[in-house]
Amino acid sequence: MNIFNEGVLDLLANAGVAIPYFFCLTLYNQNKNIFTYALPFLMLYTFRALGMLLTTFITLPASTMLAMSSLFGVIGSLCILGAANPVLGIIGGVLLGLASSWIWPYYLTVRSRGQMDKEFKFNRMHTLSVLITLVILVAVQLIATKTQFLGLSFVLLAFLFLAAMVGGMHITHRLTFYQGLEKKPKFKVNSLFSLIVLASLVMLIFIVRYTRLKTVSNTFDLIISIVAIVLFLFLAYYQIGIHKKLFPVSLVAINRGVVMNYVMLYAIFDSTIRFGFNTLMLIYALYLIGFELGPILLKNHQSWRYPLLLMGLVLALFNYTYFLGLFLCAIFVGTDNRILNDALYKNTDLDSERAFLIKYQLSCVGNVSQQLVYMTTIYFISYFMKINALGFFNNHITDGPTNGVLYGVHIFITAVVFLYAAITFYFAREKE
Repeated sequence: MNIFNEGVLDLLANAGVAIPYFFCLTLYNQNKNIFTYALPFLMLYTFRALGMLLTTFITLPASTMLAMSSLFGVIGSLCILGAANPVLGIIGGVLLGLASSWIWPYYLTVRSRGQMDKEFKFNRMHTLSVLITLVILVAVQLIATKTQFLGLSFVLLAFLFLAAMVGGMHITHRLTFYQGLEKKPKFKVNSLFSLIVLASLVMLIFIVRYTRLKTVSNTFDLIISIVAIVLFLFLAYYQIGIHKKLFPVSLVAINRGVVMNYVMLYAIFDSTIRFGFNTLMLIYALYLIGFELGPILLKNHQSWRYPLLLMGLVLALFNYTYFLGLFLCAIFVGTDNRILNDALYKNTDLDSERAFLIKYQLSCVGNVSQQLVYMTTIYFISYFMKINALGFFNNHITDGPTNGVLYGVHIFITAVVFLYAAITFYFAREKE
């Protein structure tokens, strides 16, 4: 049972970003006529995107935070059973968003500590537990979708988060490093400015996601664009201290977030409109395969990863090679991820307990920044061309952008990502 719980933790840590998101999206799609059911999805999306920035203010040990993230997953899943009540839906979405954002980096920190001290090792029985859990998860989701009873999915999700919490506590109990660490909660705010920036980002990301579901006026689009530009500058300033301290590794971590957002968020919207079918699962599968194969394929040729990324971005400009280009981007992320982990974990200027958290904080900055650039671009276009911005996410909108406008945006966004990747490549190559 202990091995099974640890296997569940590994699965949720690896797929925790996608599973709650998919469940909440399915819940919303089944109840599109009732706006209340959009709230869990919107809150989960917002706090999943910004959850890592919150860890700047939390100084609890990774072992405690790992248990807390799983506990949030349990409570959040159960709250969404009552999503017809807006309060429960919002609480459930916030907690699931934080669980999705936190569980992987804190698990990675604890697992790395266990491997370093030779007190934890992931074995074949753990892998079997992951496979069994995955089969149960898929079977229950299929049944829940067919019967229109999605509550079954969230009950299972609550159970899995509970198992993950027990598994995490069992792992950390075996690790000597975590015995006797300070258990009192610590939450500090470095400055009122930092808190205002973070609160503003939470509201902005929520509004950005909302405007992908509902039509708003072009004037509102323009206001969002201006606010996004201001907050983008504040976000850059907010992280400049740690960025200077770790340069150019910080540049690499931010680039990771930019590329991930390009593949896992922007490309899904763009390709769904472009090709006329929902590409979510296809792109997610390509990403997972590329991410896992990257370190293997480029084991002896790690210096190829940036040229492959730049080539992938160019290939993504053309319909025939679009998904091949995304696959090359995923190979880059998988390879670069491992190199970045080693660079941060061995950095003498960083506490090993904070190394992975800083990586994900910087990746979060890249992720949010790329979102703000994308949304600012389409909102400006929608305002000046008097078109419905919702058409960038839904091909059933009649007054949306033309194919020429869509392709123009695609070229611009790809060029921005390409430029940032090329600059990162220049400095990272010098460092290596």
